[in-house]
Amino acid sequence: MRIEGNRDEEPHVQSAHALDRAQQAAQQSGIQYNIFIGAAQARSVAAIAPPIAVPQLKIASHALRGRAELLEYASGIIGTPQPGGVSESRVTVLYGLGGVGKTALALEIAHRAIRHHVKVWWIPADEAEGMRSALYALAFSLGARDEDFDHAHPSDVLWRYLDSLDHSWLLVIDNADDPAALGSSSRGVQEGTEWLRPPAAHRNGVIISSRNGRPERWASWIRMCHVPPLAPDVGAQILVDLAPHAGGEQEAISLSAALGGLPLALELAGRYLAAAATDPFPGENALESFTAYRVNFDRRVGHLDMPAEGAGQSASSRRALTTTWEISLDLLERQGHDLARPLLRLLSCCGVSPVPYRAIIRPEVLAGTTLFPEPTAQRIGSSLRALEGLGLISLEISPRTPEHAEDAGEWNSRLTMHPLVRTVTRQNMYGQGVLQLYLAVLATTTDSVTGELDPDDAHHWPRWSILASHCTAPLELMAELDIHDTVIVSAFLRVAERSTWYRYMAGQYMQASIDYQLLLDVAQRAMGAGSSEALSISNNLARAIRDGGDNTRAQAMLRALVATADASLGSDHPTVLSIRLNLGRTLREGGQVAVAESELRALLDDDRRVLGELHSDTIATALNLGVCLRLRSDFDEAEAIYRQVLSDWRQAHSEAELTTLDIRFELAETMHQRGDLAQAESELRDLLAIASGVYGEAHPNTLIIRHGLAAVLRSSGRLEAANVEFREVLRLKRAKLGAEHPLSRATEAALEDRTA
Repeated sequence: MRIEGNRDEEPHVQSAHALDRAQQAAQQSGIQYNIFIGAAQARSVAAIAPPIAVPQLKIASHALRGRAELLEYASGIIGTPQPGGVSESRVTVLYGLGGVGKTALALEIAHRAIRHHVKVWWIPADEAEGMRSALYALAFSLGARDEDFDHAHPSDVLWRYLDSLDHSWLLVIDNADDPAALGSSSRGVQEGTEWLRPPAAHRNGVIISSRNGRPERWASWIRMCHVPPLAPDVGAQILVDLAPHAGGEQEAISLSAALGGLPLALELAGRYLAAAATDPFPGENALESFTAYRVNFDRRVGHLDMPAEGAGQSASSRRALTTTWEISLDLLERQGHDLARPLLRLLSCCGVSPVPYRAIIRPEVLAGTTLFPEPTAQRIGSSLRALEGLGLISLEISPRTPEHAEDAGEWNSRLTMHPLVRTVTRQNMYGQGVLQLYLAVLATTTDSVTGELDPDDAHHWPRWSILASHCTAPLELMAELDIHDTVIVSAFLRVAERSTWYRYMAGQYMQASIDYQLLLDVAQRAMGAGSSEALSISNNLARAIRDGGDNTRAQAMLRALVATADASLGSDHPTVLSIRLNLGRTLREGGQVAVAESELRALLDDDRRVLGELHSDTIATALNLGVCLRLRSDFDEAEAIYRQVLSDWRQAHSEAELTTLDIRFELAETMHQRGDLAQAESELRDLLAIASGVYGEAHPNTLIIRHGLAAVLRSSGRLEAANVEFREVLRLKRAKLGAEHPLSRATEAALEDRTA
């Protein structure tokens, strides 16, 4: 059970690499924390994957201009080759500039495939870890079992199931700008031995959208398909579709050419002109025609100073895109939506997953800055609607119902923005020297919202699941841009520590390890490896690694960490005492019971002297000492300790908290080992009802309690009932933790033990 003290209430950051081996790769899109994931973590990684269903079309098929040849070219990979279609290669990379419409093209191909009864999956690849999680999820959706990942590379498992399907399928990997993320090395991509491979059957195919069109980064067996900007006359059709009254064909062609034929820029310009046409008070500087827009665009585009390359495209295309949305933002300001530009900037600092904007955007916080004039709820809502109307963001507003009014209004209303808008807005803010101003606002906002959520409270976990990625995204951005503002870093570390503790408490040990590694890297750079923040997070990283199944590595980390922390902070510092507690539990779980007992007895004296009898770490130390005593059959002393710590703990904590359940579970185990089976069974059934109701049937602590109940049933002679329980516990443990996790192995061994 999770019988340790609570996390420290300061930010924690950690040392050592995340789980089997964390790899940090500086890439064009930023710093990514990649991790090779073993069999024991496969299911837990899949559990946090983004959706793999094909999204709805963003552009109606009839409005997808100028892509007929590309669609015909790609027709051979959707299971129904047409005359003239190319079907020799079953893997195609659609490459081109950001904003050129690669995703729109891939979506159209995917929906055409669905209409031809082809099974299609959509893998978002904006983030390498999210992409890998989605690929794991795909493998499980195809029928993969946990044991399939034993001693096998996960990509082998996925492709074995994909190639065994007896129907046509199409796999789309969207926004895979770094080919190396599809393998552990460029060689793996070249040889087709990792995540990206040619399908075995010609009726199946893979489509990848990417800004990276360098053939040497891909493989000779991959078909490279360039998605170019649109010709001026084709781009003019898009403009006329969106703003039919803004001028003639030649004017539209001229503006299309000026915008470089980029569909995203054309859409922004067309939506602007459509909105301007309905402006009741357009003003003397209003741009209501293609010509007026082009003249304004030409005047402004030359004044933008930006790097030659950035965001995966040329400086000229970046200028075109930036200018179009700056012109759109100017229109919104003239229409009274002067919060639109700062809101877009603030939201671009969040992660790529949908943003719970009503939780993130807090008028009372924005009012404390000079960046957001008069940020009333009404003005904020109006500006967000205006941003959506011009295509800069998308809103998903859940209907409000009386029974779910709060969550529907604040947490289930989401916002997304085009990845390029997000990336370039960030880069432009950085170039203009204002990024840190918006990061400071976001730090205050997220600190406020996360401060209202308790990571230990399972009732708050659904909200944490929506918010968590946005708590770590700003730290990734600051690491990428090498921003060392200590005040902002400290605030985001506090925010991200809360979200990562939620990951840990919810049993998401792999993701918690990845997040703690990011926190550690940031804290060490900003505050030093010997800081209390860095040492505390190192402690939590080791804890997540241990509970993820790697006790040996956690032990090594903690032994080194005790010495470092003692030298840096002094032996009586609370962080040092917490690390010693973590080490004692890890030693005990690793089978070194006598060593752990000695360590914990010495620590308990120090805890009582420094922290006091009722401190959570003092109670946790005593509890872990009691477990050591129980394991060596000293039941009387163990039970005395349990009853005392339970009394102490209950003074400030509820019956449903995990530590309360931990203490009561240890009492039940003592009853079982003493032979008081009826009382043990009654206690375990009561605990199971609480744990299942609060934390769910698949939470690791729930499963530990259920395993204990099955053991009591077996000791009572009810072998069939016990085996039914053990089999179900094993299934759930493998699904949550993986087949090779020590907890799964323990239940597997119990099922195989015929002498019990």
